[in-house]
Amino acid sequence: MDIVLVSVLAAAVRLSISIAFAALGELVSQRAGIMNVGVEGIMSLAAFLAAFGAVYTGSPWGGVAFALCGGVALAAVHAVFVIYLCADQIVSGLALVLLGAGLSGVGYRLTIGQSPSSIPVFGPVDFGMLSELPVLGPLVFGHTVLVYIAFGMALLLYVAMSRTSWGLELRASGENPSAADAAGVNVGVLRFLAVLFGGALAALGGAFLVLAQVNAFVEGMVAGRGFIAIACVVFGAWHPLGVLLACLGFGLTDALQIRLQIWYPGIPYQFFVMLPYVVALVALVVFACRSVGPAALGLSFRTYRSQRKS
Repeated sequence: MDIVLVSVLAAAVRLSISIAFAALGELVSQRAGIMNVGVEGIMSLAAFLAAFGAVYTGSPWGGVAFALCGGVALAAVHAVFVIYLCADQIVSGLALVLLGAGLSGVGYRLTIGQSPSSIPVFGPVDFGMLSELPVLGPLVFGHTVLVYIAFGMALLLYVAMSRTSWGLELRASGENPSAADAAGVNVGVLRFLAVLFGGALAALGGAFLVLAQVNAFVEGMVAGRGFIAIACVVFGAWHPLGVLLACLGFGLTDALQIRLQIWYPGIPYQFFVMLPYVVALVALVVFACRSVGPAALGLSFRTYRSQRKS
């Protein structure tokens, strides 16, 4: 039973990382006052670009580089529309979902989908004897480098957002952009960079799916993880470590549903597959009533400008 528990916990960590990357990026964007519901589309495009880049360059790091370029490009489109053209953030984000899904499908069929080949992927980091430890080995030392980057990013954001001037300016832009502007903060530029950073981390989430989790590209493989990432930002109360814990909780639920399919083969597997999403919806209803996000979240740049003039 201990072996089963350790394997489930190790799987929970792996299954949570793609969501954790996207959620941490969305956290930064929302802290600056911009909501990007197009995370799903960015992850979809990044997943394809990661597969294409890895095959083209022969290295998983090449796939990461391609994914980052695509994620930042889509995020830039969203940033321009919502910050400088004052488009509705929800509408712009949903457009990104459709655009990213469409580009990933068409791109795959026109390129590597025509002649399927193996994708270079990340292997577990070699920690030597530490990887052979009974419990800590598979749980802590049996993961790819991207897993440790995700945990390091959560800690880095915790320190940066709570103990640096950049974090103070970021939070001020999301809470009271007029006051931040009066203090000399370029709110437009800060929000633009925050959205780009969120797109880059969402791209890492899509790349992780292909290069470290599934080891292949399949159309529609993101499967709602982008929307779950947005929910995890709410669960985590807009706190980096809280967001990471929320993502780990979703990963644990996902790992359990896979085990439940094995333990109860007589029950249609669709009931187990939908379990993580049902848990996420229930938790969102419960936590959304108790969590308070940035006061200026969703505030258009036009509204901010009018507040500044008044």
